[in-house]
Amino acid sequence: MPMPRLLRPSMWTMMLTTVMILTQIPSVLPYWLMAANNILTTQRLDPILSLGSVASHVHSVLGGSNFSINLTTTAELRESECTSIPVQEDKSNYWYPNRKNDGSFIAANGSVVMYNYLFSDNSSMTTPFPDDFRMISGDPDLRTLNASSFAQQAITFLCLDFDGVSARTNELPVDQDCPSGIRAQINFPSCWDGANVDSDDHRSHVAFPSTGPDNGTCEDARYPITVPRIFLEVYWITSVFADRDMRNEAMAPSQPFVFSNGDPTGYGYHADFFNGWERGVLQKAINVCNCNPYGDPACCVAAGAFAMDSKKQCYISDTIDEQAVGNLNVLPGANPVQAPCFETYYPDFTPPLLDPVYVGQTLPNKTGEIVRAAATINVAQTAKETCIRKGAAERPTLGWTFMIVYVSSMWHFLYVI
Repeated sequence: MPMPRLLRPSMWTMMLTTVMILTQIPSVLPYWLMAANNILTTQRLDPILSLGSVASHVHSVLGGSNFSINLTTTAELRESECTSIPVQEDKSNYWYPNRKNDGSFIAANGSVVMYNYLFSDNSSMTTPFPDDFRMISGDPDLRTLNASSFAQQAITFLCLDFDGVSARTNELPVDQDCPSGIRAQINFPSCWDGANVDSDDHRSHVAFPSTGPDNGTCEDARYPITVPRIFLEVYWITSVFADRDMRNEAMAPSQPFVFSNGDPTGYGYHADFFNGWERGVLQKAINVCNCNPYGDPACCVAAGAFAMDSKKQCYISDTIDEQAVGNLNVLPGANPVQAPCFETYYPDFTPPLLDPVYVGQTLPNKTGEIVRAAATINVAQTAKETCIRKGAAERPTLGWTFMIVYVSSMWHFLYVI
């Protein structure tokens, strides 16, 4: 199957225009938005939830090249050789799950990852992220919607139609072709407790504002400090799967996509952030970037806030020695597709780890040596398999052949099943 072409310049202009129309950004808030230069890596790494070990599912990662399985400090990220973010002083990492088609697994191709920072027009009201700060927005285990939850309101999807009406939902669009693709979007919490750079669940040290994820103030005395609001958008080119014959081969033709954590609903979408800003730069940006009503960061550059390079790419080689993209029978980590409920499922195989990691402005053509061998584990499953969606890709096996449909960004992979 031919992969979809990259966006034409005219479509890119249209997409940026659509961002301005569809993104819920109050015009009174200073902000900037830009597209990431490229995806740093796509593999089963998550140093917030799975420090030192293979993560449960695949993520796409943006940002500084010192992202690693053992990442613990901002100082490490500041030493990165390069970043896949246009702002050269931003060596933070942002990651999210990939997305695939549902049947055999095919990676959905992605195009643009938009990266937005919003803050108060009164610079004294916003505090930059402290060193070693990290957080997660969303919960990969969710498969149902609590409409009153700010954390779930923070995640939405747009069924894009640049020639018509783009519909917004809290779940992956059902019974819709989305001719211009699907945009997954997520807000991070922007109220902080002012003391802890992390918490046991990686969420309890932060909260959403008083009236929702994209408006309100930090009125709660437990979370009195306002930090910049990060809003991430990932565009998935899904029109290639609009063919009804192809969709009818999927496990669920009405909604044939699944994220790498086995989520076909979208309720389990999530994203991670680990601060890697160069010292003092984010504060300067907060001070001077109230300069363009449309989020154009060029004025921030002109004001000396930071440097930008929209062409410089940054890649790292794999740490996890396994296939994460291409034609696959099973989602990496043996994640079963689960809906409308979720049960923890434990893989019985751990792939080898590689070292060293190579960095380049193109994808490195060499990989490290095996430093930790693959392992087969005797696992007593507690899951009763009542949540596993029945169909062509219902059961995890180790003879993988699934095809992945994914998008570039630092969040989860998206697959077609």
